[in-house]
Amino acid sequence: MNRILLCLIFSVPCFLSAQFAPCVGFPGTTAIGKDSSVFKAWGSGCKASLGWLDIANKNMGKPTIGDSISPIGKAGLNGVLSLGDGGEAVLTFDYPISNGVGPDFAVFENSFNNTFLELAFVEVSSDGVRYVRFPATSLSDTNVQLDNNAAMDATKINNLAGKYKANYGTPFDLEELKDSVGLNLKAITHVKIIDVVGSVNPVYGTRDVHHHLINDPYPTPYPSAGFDLDAVGVIHSEALGLEEAKIQFSIFPNPSTGIFMINAPRENRVEVYSVKGENVFQQNFIDSTKVDLTAFPKGMYFVVVNGVGRKIVVE
Repeated sequence: MNRILLCLIFSVPCFLSAQFAPCVGFPGTTAIGKDSSVFKAWGSGCKASLGWLDIANKNMGKPTIGDSISPIGKAGLNGVLSLGDGGEAVLTFDYPISNGVGPDFAVFENSFNNTFLELAFVEVSSDGVRYVRFPATSLSDTNVQLDNNAAMDATKINNLAGKYKANYGTPFDLEELKDSVGLNLKAITHVKIIDVVGSVNPVYGTRDVHHHLINDPYPTPYPSAGFDLDAVGVIHSEALGLEEAKIQFSIFPNPSTGIFMINAPRENRVEVYSVKGENVFQQNFIDSTKVDLTAFPKGMYFVVVNGVGRKIVVE
């Protein structure tokens, strides 16, 4: 059956007795398109610990799609990082995320339609040590294991990343965590994305805040196994409110291993100089470009875009 038709069928109850917001394209959806003006910044650093192609058969190994650069920057820009069963990634930002009115950030996955959804828990931290998880709910039936032909209903999913298809972020509101001890909602520095192992076998499956097993496509023993993290977009940040006028381009990751991306919202000229003043890279670009300094010594360099300079450290 056509997947769009499936979404329509599953979304009809949204208009009658909706439990949670429906999929993209239906009234009441909370999906946010990647090009929305609400996004003021994007993740600028990523560290990942990959899970398995199949948690029940670890001999199969781990996913191979993406790297630490893939989920940083704007959604749809650098590809995706496949986390594998139970894998996780921690995103950091140039400026902390803050609690504003409505959603404060959104997580992007790369599902090709509205009904095949790979899900993930979302946790936040204001020190990189203590994390607090958004209270996730999955009301999907667990009598039959969902597989690669999964037809899922977004109205049964809440506070799980991956609720929406590619190029549409799932929003998260820090206000929901206002009673959490040890969390500074004005300065969220880390966002952790943890793949949901969608097995209905309680030996391997993961559970929501109500202790219900979460049913999503399983197993997915392919190079792109598990949640495919595309990006995390920032909506609210007090620092951005003060500094955004000064931000003409972004560099990530910084520090880097020698390969980094530069984003700027128009046609640009970039030049990179060593501390000795040697020009080691120059290029014209539109929107974004990759810089590779792995052939040069480690240390500090100066990135100049349209005459505006910033430092980057190559480790």
